[in-house]
Amino acid sequence: MSVFLFFYFLIVCQLIAGSDNGSLKLYDIHHIPRKVTGIHGNFGCVTFDEFDQLTSVHVNSTDELFLASGYSRNVALYDINSGKRLQVFTDMHRGHINVVKFANHSPSIFATSSFDHDVKMWDLRQKPIHPCFTVSSSRGNVMVCFSPDDQYILASAVDNEVIFVQ
Repeated sequence: MSVFLFFYFLIVCQLIAGSDNGSLKLYDIHHIPRKVTGIHGNFGCVTFDEFDQLTSVHVNSTDELFLASGYSRNVALYDINSGKRLQVFTDMHRGHINVVKFANHSPSIFATSSFDHDVKMWDLRQKPIHPCFTVSSSRGNVMVCFSPDDQYILASAVDNEVIFVQ
């Protein structure tokens, strides 16, 4: 089993780490000892419900929610303050979702990219059943992100195709 870590600094002293075994944890770096003996420890740690075969984690702009995606067509929404998984949105794509990203300034807007050739934008305020929009590439998509001002979405596909959407 390989372990992948995803670090997202929330407030200055917190980060979320996840691995492909589904583990999702919030750490407070002020509670981690300077010298750690052994591999495992739960220092100032909150454990969230697992998300199998995790590939992507992203925190929203208000540091209140985060999304997780993996080798499935689903995305899970978590509440950072309560430590609870709020919802799992199912069948958001026809193939597994590689990356999920929140917008930089709009805490309810997020985008997903998938090997099904689609990049989709969603809004949590509309109960993500249908995307706000969809754009397709000629091959599967491996990455998606928002521009710093959220006016554009950039996505890349496995064949080096780049999609730039306004």
